[in-house]
Amino acid sequence: NNYQDNIDYFLFYLNLSLILKPQFNEALFIKAQIYQELKIYLQAEEIYKKIHPKHYLYVEGQKNIVIIKKNTKKFNEAEKILIKLIDVYPDENSLIVLLAYLYQTNKQYTKAVKFYTLLIQQPNINNNLLWQIYYRRGICYEKSNKWKKAENDFLKALEIEPEQPQVLNYLAYGWIEKNFYLEKSINMLKKAIKKNPESHYILDSLAWAHYKKNNFSKAVELMERVIDIAPGEAIS
Repeated sequence: NNYQDNIDYFLFYLNLSLILKPQFNEALFIKAQIYQELKIYLQAEEIYKKIHPKHYLYVEGQKNIVIIKKNTKKFNEAEKILIKLIDVYPDENSLIVLLAYLYQTNKQYTKAVKFYTLLIQQPNINNNLLWQIYYRRGICYEKSNKWKKAENDFLKALEIEPEQPQVLNYLAYGWIEKNFYLEKSINMLKKAIKKNPESHYILDSLAWAHYKKNNFSKAVELMERVIDIAPGEAIS
């Protein structure tokens, strides 16, 4: 119940289990996760490397190493690990997702789009993953100043998951910035707020929409809520 307060106890019992069974892969994985959460990245990485390559947690451990490399700004190392893993596990879609996201976070949007598109073309991809891929590819298009393609991807994501607050917000904000569909955008953002009432990003977008419609008192009311939730994040 008090995870942060009990980390020392968790590590004590994990270490005890590893003394009794040094190649206890599940214990290694959990121990590495704890160090990763504590941002003791070097130690976490070394523990993940001890997981046996034939164990079911091996790929997850390698993916976490990639995330550590990304968090420590070692992009090239993260990229090399992922490309090697994809060669070995070509049917593991989660690796391609991570590679595309790695390129996206490194602002290599063309490469990210390439791999998101590859995923979209995969047969029998589940809808929970598909809407996320359309959403992420849409962001890459938007960052590359290809709004029409971005808009199409956000709409496809909403066809799959009509009430996803982050997609509703991103699409609505894009329209608001261009003075398109202001009333429709407001309705979408109201729907998003119901799903995620504490999101200052969505509240900020809604305030901006009301400002654009000259509903200044409503815009101020919403901006005050943004300031309460996240000081410094309100639109100026």
